[in-house]
Amino acid sequence: YIRDPEVRAWVRQNAKGICEGCDQPAPFEKDGSPFLEVHHVKHLAHKGSDRTSNAVALCPNCHRRCHHSGDKGTFTLYLYDKVKRLRHEK
Repeated sequence: YIRDPEVRAWVRQNAKGICEGCDQPAPFEKDGSPFLEVHHVKHLAHKGSDRTSNAVALCPNCHRRCHHSGDKGTFTLYLYDKVKRLRHEK
């Protein structure tokens, strides 16, 4: 999938080093910057867009939670409610 580096950069910069899932500081730094992963709330594989309204900056634990946990659906709904720029996509 093609990802716009400007979208990733904006989402990370907007998070200011704080995970948008758990509100904790990034767990470590990479190249002198807080390490957060950009997650597409509606997955690109499910025809989600590569826009800031569909992406959040997450720590590795919250990112894995979105993909692998038993409460991934509930956690995704929580992200939509918590992060006001997110928009549900059909």
